[in-house]
Amino acid sequence: MKSFSLEPITNEKQAYEYLKQVLHPEGLHCPKCGVALPADQAPHTRDREPLVNYRCRECGRVYNLFTATLLQGTRYTCQTWVLLLHDFISGRPTSEIATELQLDYGTVLKWRHKLQGTALDKHITAILSEDDHGEADETYINAGQPGEEKDNEDDDPPRERANKARGRGTAENDRPPIIGAVGRESGALRLEVASDAKEETLYDFITNTTPEDISLYTDGNRSYQAIEDTPREHLTVKHSEHEFARDADGDGVNEVHDNTIEGIWVGLKNFLRPFRGLHQKFLPQYVAMFEWLYNLEEVTVNFLRMLLLPDFTFSPT
Repeated sequence: MKSFSLEPITNEKQAYEYLKQVLHPEGLHCPKCGVALPADQAPHTRDREPLVNYRCRECGRVYNLFTATLLQGTRYTCQTWVLLLHDFISGRPTSEIATELQLDYGTVLKWRHKLQGTALDKHITAILSEDDHGEADETYINAGQPGEEKDNEDDDPPRERANKARGRGTAENDRPPIIGAVGRESGALRLEVASDAKEETLYDFITNTTPEDISLYTDGNRSYQAIEDTPREHLTVKHSEHEFARDADGDGVNEVHDNTIEGIWVGLKNFLRPFRGLHQKFLPQYVAMFEWLYNLEEVTVNFLRMLLLPDFTFSPT
């Protein structure tokens, strides 16, 4: 999975120029009438220099670098924002970030959820059209609903640390499943946080994320049997019988396995591990951020623009 690296930014002016490149690659324009900022125009106010305000000569709108972006209204400096973006995308825990930058934990968490909410809203929905072969599987993550009112406290006793409830997880028992499909040719990943992993749930996910002519490999979970009602070729390995890979066509290659996505689950759980006590409400955001980072060739300014500009659209290549 890719991380977010930065060239050294040691002062507020450098941070301003970096964010200007991300947010306004063609230069500042009035967000109301679209007129470009004249090169010779002096700032309207300089209270937060270099984050100065300009008044549009055409329509009179006052704006700055953050206007009409997700950062509008924030009181953080440009340098603080560059560090926050780096740390959010790198997967550092919120408490660690807040302590290091001497910021209020609740405010930092609010901004993290705003950015990750954008990542979720714009997550990749295209099917794995480039792939002839793929793997599908599900995993379960402990994520509760702390602070939620219950109809009957006796029916919902306090959850023990490291929830070890028997049986398959559901949102109801605080172990929501994450369903995934990965293409072997493209390496592209699709993830979804679901309320359960029943046959119809897996069927809907598979038909929405994979092409009909794909050869799909799964484990022996009976809930995947519905795939056989579609044109997809479906081959399984039986983990319950200690089978993890097999050669189905006799060519000497054990092509039937789901080892790729099993490895992805290890990466996902490592990514989520620092965020202890994760609320189920926000789990899809964290999973969406992992999905983006896995699919990206590198973390570019286009990805940052997607997170920070409401109207910006971007798909990884």
